[in-house]
Amino acid sequence: MPTEKEILMIQKATMFDLKQILEANPDKTYTVDELKALIDAYIAGLQ
Repeated sequence: MPTEKEILMIQKATMFDLKQILEANPDKTYTVDELKALIDAYIAGLQ
């Protein structure tokens, strides 16, 4: 079982990854549905 510190590091790494994905296309505007799909794809890629 991960410690609280490890969980926090994983959460921060996940947000960093998603930030990098979004910054790859700085002029794109995302809808809520597109963001949900992006997050779902990210999660599916981790499994």
